[in-house]
Amino acid sequence: MADAAVSFFLQNLKEMVVYQFTLDRQAKLELSLLENQLKEMEEYLQTTAEKKSGKEFRNCENKILDVVYKAENLIDSYVIQEQLAHSRTLKVNPSKINLVNQMRELRIHELKPTFERARSQLAELSTSDESAARIRSTRQVDPLDEKTVVGMQDEIDRFTKDLLKSSSEVEAICIVGMPGLGKSTIASAIYRDPRIDHHFPTRIWVYVSEDYNKRDIYLSIVKKFTDKDMTRLEDTDIAREAKKHLSQVKFLLVMDDVWTPEAWKDIQKALPINQGSGKVLVTSRHDNVAAHANPDRPVNQLRFLTPAESWRLLQVEVYGKEGKWPEDSNVIGKKISEKCGGLPLAIVVIGGILKDKLFPVATREDEWKKVFDSAESYLLNKDMVERLKNIVGLSYYKMPYYLRDCFLYLGVCPKDFEISTWKLTRLWIAEGLIKEDNSEMTLEDIAEENLMELIRRNLVMVGKKNARGEVKTCRVHDMIREFCKNEASSFLKVISKLVETGRFHPEISEIPKYRRICVHSHVLELLNQKQLDGAQVRSFICFSKHEFDAETNTLQSIVKAFKLLRVFEGSSIRFPKFYPKITELIHLRYITLATGENFKALPSIIVQLLNLQTLVIVTSHQTFEIRANISEMTRLRHLKTKAAIVFKPGRSFLGSRNGRENEKLQTLSKLSTQCCTVETLSKTPNLQTLGISGEVASLCNASCFENLRCLKRLKITNATSLETPIPRLLEERHFPPKLETLTLSATNLEWRYMSTLGRLKLKVLKLKDNAFSGDEWSVGPGEFRNLRHLEIERSNLLSWTMEVGCLQELRYLGLKNCGRLLAVPLGLAKSLETLEMGNVSSNAVLSAKDIEREKSKVVGSFTLILAPGTFVPT
Repeated sequence: MADAAVSFFLQNLKEMVVYQFTLDRQAKLELSLLENQLKEMEEYLQTTAEKKSGKEFRNCENKILDVVYKAENLIDSYVIQEQLAHSRTLKVNPSKINLVNQMRELRIHELKPTFERARSQLAELSTSDESAARIRSTRQVDPLDEKTVVGMQDEIDRFTKDLLKSSSEVEAICIVGMPGLGKSTIASAIYRDPRIDHHFPTRIWVYVSEDYNKRDIYLSIVKKFTDKDMTRLEDTDIAREAKKHLSQVKFLLVMDDVWTPEAWKDIQKALPINQGSGKVLVTSRHDNVAAHANPDRPVNQLRFLTPAESWRLLQVEVYGKEGKWPEDSNVIGKKISEKCGGLPLAIVVIGGILKDKLFPVATREDEWKKVFDSAESYLLNKDMVERLKNIVGLSYYKMPYYLRDCFLYLGVCPKDFEISTWKLTRLWIAEGLIKEDNSEMTLEDIAEENLMELIRRNLVMVGKKNARGEVKTCRVHDMIREFCKNEASSFLKVISKLVETGRFHPEISEIPKYRRICVHSHVLELLNQKQLDGAQVRSFICFSKHEFDAETNTLQSIVKAFKLLRVFEGSSIRFPKFYPKITELIHLRYITLATGENFKALPSIIVQLLNLQTLVIVTSHQTFEIRANISEMTRLRHLKTKAAIVFKPGRSFLGSRNGRENEKLQTLSKLSTQCCTVETLSKTPNLQTLGISGEVASLCNASCFENLRCLKRLKITNATSLETPIPRLLEERHFPPKLETLTLSATNLEWRYMSTLGRLKLKVLKLKDNAFSGDEWSVGPGEFRNLRHLEIERSNLLSWTMEVGCLQELRYLGLKNCGRLLAVPLGLAKSLETLEMGNVSSNAVLSAKDIEREKSKVVGSFTLILAPGTFVPT
């Protein structure tokens, strides 16, 4: 946490010197001394945090954070004063003189002493992770414990069936899932299963843990066979001894709680190579362990409990194995179990709390109703928080330091909220949680890799995926979310209104203490508080379910209360018009502006937000005018809206002849066709995502895409009448060389132009709303060699044929509202994995069934998805 804050502050200091204002010699010297001190702190924190954690370390971290934040507040406040003086054309800014004195005072008397004291205290701490050690002592599972397993019988049967299958060599079967899902409990049930007991005369259970010792693993295996003293043997000799014994028996080896691929490699050293009578059952939180243990098997996540299973488990925990919930309280009991989100850990803990503290007095329905109304508070009471720390804390404390803040940031999400990964990763970047490295990866690439790492660790759940197979939305289980909120109390704060008192929690007067605040309900009421003061607040995040209109006084309150704001995410807060004073928030890096009915344009003064990286405009208008020359916003990386952007001609036009290149701009979506010119796009050489909407016919002769050497995703929507066909498609040479994803909508092209697209290296092609029109499409030899995903939606296509050697990599085909199509080519059966259809002819369904039968003859999965109501001929 402190490491990220120091790194971000360092970057800001560098940028202030380069981009901001003229500093005199004395100020530059003082900034240089401050920078050197911060670099030293950064290097120390990065190396120390990987070795130490626990309460003492966090206390030291917080002390460093406090003084770093104080220095950052000083610098940021000065920048605002300098901007104000600049706008008033003052010759001498008094704050510049004060800055030097205050920086010197803070550096000598606060920053340096705080760092020295923290370093001294940290040096005395043990490098062992006491928190993790304490947690480990409560984690080991006794495989012979006859603990009742409620539900999950299908999962137990699935893993048992895999273990009983014959194989030519030792095979690993992996149970993977998030903390608290019951992986070890399921493994224990399988270990005791009579079928397993009968099939494997030798069964061995080894608890590995995150801080495993490979010698102990080998000894745990060997002691099953011999009492021989091994203390003088080397690790390799003990591993060889384990391998020898295992090769002579039919065995099941359970490796519980494996954390890393390295641990699996050490385990492999004790396994016989060509021995088909042995199996290994692995439990792990991490997908990459399963991928290494058995590369030939897809990683299958252990599922959550169903509502019925959750309800039964809660009854068992409260009333015992044979007990039943009182009939008159069943409805309330089921609602309590549903609040646990299918996570066994949550149900077990709340069951224990209910049994110990509430069961003796709650005998009537009205009493259980009080329990339900307070269920959330029981889920968050001291016992539950402690159990969360015990279970989730292991994953957190063993996480690489650069991932920790990204993980804790997920606490900003409301309950049961699915967040766009695009939004989340851009927020991480704006918050300074993503650091550039020495590779060629962009900040966005690094952020996306961090997210995937959290997913692989089963701390973040995948919601939807896009056509490229990339994660489009994600979410966290409520128990994970609560851990993040509790652990990140000094990092971010969720503000809510208590029903009991009608007051905000924390109190309005406490808001100045926090750096990031999240408000998901009663937003206007909070913003209209007269005493609202967010002197230190850098982020205001609102994911409200309800949209509402902000009045002028609300906008005034935002600017007045949060002068140092960097992030404003308020897509549910509609602005009636552009409020000019927003440009006073010069530290903004990320802003979402939701527009009201009369908010149809951004004025030229928006360029005063020089630090802006991401600008998202949420609007219902078809077009949206930007009257600014955004080429002056040199740090802008993403400009995103669903409206067609129209730049004011002349002086404020993006990429005008006098405009500079915007090398950082990666997303421009979407642009009106009238502004899609060579002059415009030549100024955005690193653009990766481009959306275009308008009269597409004007692009037919354009070469505006030729300079977009980095463009990967292009979406073109013809916003004119469908009765007006596009005369022809762009020639092959006019398409960007790195284009991977193309979406065409309402272009009404002739199918013969598909051959042009077939020669591109597309991986994803989406054809929507009569993108192509006509009776026949014939795919020629060698066309669409790289295409993996094809969607055709709303088309009058009648006949689709294909030659040999085309569409060889197609994995997904989606056909919707293609009522005239007679058949899907059988040749697609070779590579197709998923075929999704809706509102198609019965003949097309029959051809899909032919593909399904063809796929059943070969090894590999295939899924045919038919929309509800689809007629299936017999």
